[in-house]
Amino acid sequence: MAVPKINVQTALLVLIWLAVNIGDGFWMYFYTMSYVQPNPHTAVNRTYKGFQAYKITMFLFGWIWSPVNVLVYWAYFAWALTSRRGRSICIGLPLTLFIIIIPAFGGWIVVPIVERWAWNHRCDSYPMFAVLDGRGYYDASYVPNVVHFYSGKSLHATPLFTYIINSDSDSDLWTFELREFDNAQDQIPLDYYPTLQSVQYDFLNDTLTGNCTTPVAPGSSITNSTTCMTGTYNPNDWLSFNISSNIPLNNTVSGSPVPPTTAVLRTVDKQWTYDNDAPSLILKTVDPLTNSLQRQVLCTAVGWAADCTQLKVCLAGTGTPGGLIGAEVLAPLGLVMIRQGDHAATCGQPDDD
Repeated sequence: MAVPKINVQTALLVLIWLAVNIGDGFWMYFYTMSYVQPNPHTAVNRTYKGFQAYKITMFLFGWIWSPVNVLVYWAYFAWALTSRRGRSICIGLPLTLFIIIIPAFGGWIVVPIVERWAWNHRCDSYPMFAVLDGRGYYDASYVPNVVHFYSGKSLHATPLFTYIINSDSDSDLWTFELREFDNAQDQIPLDYYPTLQSVQYDFLNDTLTGNCTTPVAPGSSITNSTTCMTGTYNPNDWLSFNISSNIPLNNTVSGSPVPPTTAVLRTVDKQWTYDNDAPSLILKTVDPLTNSLQRQVLCTAVGWAADCTQLKVCLAGTGTPGGLIGAEVLAPLGLVMIRQGDHAATCGQPDDD
């Protein structure tokens, strides 16, 4: 069978068509990655408005380009029939359906699939993770905003304990405190056991205080609480913390001296809260001498695709004994939970409300 001749003009049009489809593929790739790996921010999602413009433009172009791909395939279909190349139609059908459907609807198809994978695996390289579970739009007022802590990989995670965030009747004073243990306390490893069991946020002057709870004697069920953390924070752009603490391990007898530590923390990106989305950030320690970012302490992963009230956060800690659930982790996490609670309260709201 003779190979059909293709003139230069047709070849050029085919190359342009291929280039546009490849470009649209990259367009959708960066859109998808902004959902499932939003940190650190890129040019695509550096600002919420910028990301929305990127998203709308991508979908508008896709709805225009998909009909173009239909016309291209129709022309190929007609040529194949007249050239008696029906087998090539069947062979190329899966690819044809792909390039017709994906430009217009790929964002709605691909993102939930990849987002589900990210939920299950984004924190696999971290020793711990937390699930921030906010009170949804349809939830009763008594449903709390809570943070569930786990160790291990997501698909085989071990539940550890749960914290709750509340403001009582004063919107300027919030408390992030231990609600319950989700595992037997003697089964929780020492470095994973929370002794900083209460963190208070004062939004009038942006200050922090925290109380630690330890046994009065080794193995005793009687405990004693003492102030073990103070600090300040900036809840606005460039979220930051300056924390002084002396957090004991759970085998520390109440009253025993604990060396004090000071930590300065700051987000990698300027914006970390959004009007219509969950908080998104990477928080790192700061070298006080050079003001440069150092070790990652925590980072938000993704929200649960089927439930916008839930947000997963990967916990790296400070690398010191007890640093996985020390002041550098718990104090920022409570503040992130406050913002996630704001998002959860509205994200499921019907459009006509």
